[in-house]
Amino acid sequence: MMRTKKALRYDEQKIRDIEKAVSQFSQHLMSNSKWIRLIEAIIDNAHEFKKIQFKKIQNNRIGELYLNEDSIFEFDYWQRGFEGNNSLGDWLEYKEIEYLIFPKIVDSNNIQNLEEIKLIIEKVGQFYLEINEDELKLICYKE
Repeated sequence: MMRTKKALRYDEQKIRDIEKAVSQFSQHLMSNSKWIRLIEAIIDNAHEFKKIQFKKIQNNRIGELYLNEDSIFEFDYWQRGFEGNNSLGDWLEYKEIEYLIFPKIVDSNNIQNLEEIKLIIEKVGQFYLEINEDELKLICYKE
């Protein structure tokens, strides 16, 4: 399928915006392969992960990732990011995510076991995690 020049310019501008935002951080704590291992663990343990939020590096908007046991990561683009699968409804590259938030309270009827989520994440590898009584945060970039 041919891409229009306008679409290509949009993609190039988006890449520049991401790279500019990324350059403000001194430490990059995640790689694409680490993301893939983490996502596979989340899908394999979907019953524990009821709500996952994320913050993009380019702005202060918080979105929600939609991953469950039926999520399939078999296409090439999963090596770099999510297509859809989030509340902001756009393509989302892993390198755009500043951090993930796993809130304890999902809604009035559901809570997440943050200690169990932490154990699942730690089985995947070393991650920079911050935890308090309200949420578990997985940090992808440090200033």
